[in-house]
This record gives sequence, structure tokens and C-alpha cells, in this order.
Amino acid sequence: MKKGIVTLLCAGMIVLSGCYGSNACFNKLHDWNGTLGNKWLNSIVHFFLNIFPVYMICLGLVDGLVLNTIEFWTGSNPLAGGDSYYEKDAQGNSIAAVKNEDGSMTVEVTTAAGEKANLTLQRDENVVRALDAEGNLVAQYEIEK
Repeated sequence: MKKGIVTLLCAGMIVLSGCYGSNACFNKLHDWNGTLGNKWLNSIVHFFLNIFPVYMICLGLVDGLVLNTIEFWTGSNPLAGGDSYYEKDAQGNSIAAVKNEDGSMTVEVTTAAGEKANLTLQRDENVVRALDAEGNLVAQYEIEK
């Protein structure tokens, strides 16, 4: 009886979590593997992380059952904080963004002329707000569902 209840609870966690999330633990491990050196070392480490089921534990147990479930219910993955994004276009304009622990994003936009603008993006259920350095509302966008 107890095994049946535990099995139902585990299955319920997977079903109720939507079975999809940012998979932060797996992605961090995979990204780390890509920084080790040349393609030979990366391939060897990748092979061993598959043979000894490190990837499966990260993806199936840590992400699938714990972190993605937390992300589903709270809207934020505890390991996803600190994720960053950077892109530069052909004209020399760039954007750099970092996800903060509270789920907001800090964004720095730099023009080709060197002018910089710093914004904080905050998201509520269906609204994204851009705030300047003093916390004043600069822009607001409503997301259609």
C-alpha cells in the first residue's frame, strides 16, 4: 500500500510539473563539459558522464522531479539564477542580460557609439515591466495568453 502511494506521488509530481522546465542542472553540467578544453577531452568526459549515469541523474531526478517541479509551482528555477545572455549585432550594438535570483533580469544595452542603458525586467503573470536604475517604469508589455 505504501509503495503504491509513493509511486502515485512520484507520478503525480511528474505529471503536475508539466514534464517541461528549463532543466538548469543538466544544462549547467553540459555547459561545464564544453569548457574543459578541446573536442577530444569534451567527448571523453561526455562519454563517461553518460556511462556513469550523471546526465540521467541530473535530467531525470534533479531536474525532472525536483527543480522543474519547483519551477512549475513558483515560476522560478533555483539553479537558473545567474544565467546570462550576450549578443552583438553587425552594427556594433550589444545587449547583455543576467537572470537574477528573484526571477528578474538585469539588462545592459550598448549602442555602437558607446551609449549605455541599464534596465531591470520584471515579469508578473502576464505583464513584463522595464525599470530604469532608479526603479521608475520605462515600458510595460502585456503578454497575450
